[in-house]
Amino acid sequence: MVILLMTLTTTHTYAQSASEAYNKGVALMNKGDYQGAIASFKASMAINKSAANVKKCNAQITKCNRLAKKKTTTSTEAPKKAPQKTLKVGTNRIVFEANAEVTKAISIETQPESNDWIANVASEHESWCKLAKSMDGKLLQITCLPSNSTLARFTGITVIYDQETQFIQLTQKGKTPQLKALITNVKLNKRKGGSKQVAISCNSDTLYSDNKNWQLYKYPDWCEIYVTSGNELTVKADKLTKEDADFKAGRSGDIILKSQNQECVIHVEQK
Repeated sequence: MVILLMTLTTTHTYAQSASEAYNKGVALMNKGDYQGAIASFKASMAINKSAANVKKCNAQITKCNRLAKKKTTTSTEAPKKAPQKTLKVGTNRIVFEANAEVTKAISIETQPESNDWIANVASEHESWCKLAKSMDGKLLQITCLPSNSTLARFTGITVIYDQETQFIQLTQKGKTPQLKALITNVKLNKRKGGSKQVAISCNSDTLYSDNKNWQLYKYPDWCEIYVTSGNELTVKADKLTKEDADFKAGRSGDIILKSQNQECVIHVEQK
């Protein structure tokens, strides 16, 4: 009776230990510890060598080997790269005239296609340069307000998409300067010489060394030209005598004034 009781107790203990080892293997397998799980399944088979337990443990070991191989293959695969984002603008230079409010459109291309881009202009130029995006996000609309200056003005527009940046240089021409002389044909007395004053009008925004917005560019060497503090110049010539080579024919030439790219010609003659 004592021997039989000891045998039953030992068998029950072995069966219980094999089950615990098996359950531990399942838990480790679920956590991804496949080598630890395999060791537990083998321990279960060593404790309980019954055909049913051995079959059950071998099935789990096969599963662990398959999952471990799949994990290794997946970890060695190169991660897929996100598609590269690119930005292209239709032009990097745009020019506007001075006298009218005009809107021009520049195409914006993004890859992948998106309207998630922004455009900025320097804050000090926002009063005359306005930016807008088209509804479909494929156009940048630029509006320049009329300019009252004869000087060109410049700004830069920055277009940004993700990490990509493009720059557009914008120029608005100045209005055409007006340079005029009240008299364009000056006649001086041949025998007496003399002088005449000529009033000059000019709306240029360019200032020259004498703080005028126009300058004396060229004049005949037989004339003297005096520029007064106002917008006026004086043309003076000495009298011609019979000893002068030009006495019979008289003499003539042109006075040329300039402001920016404009010229004013005053013809002067002594005949």
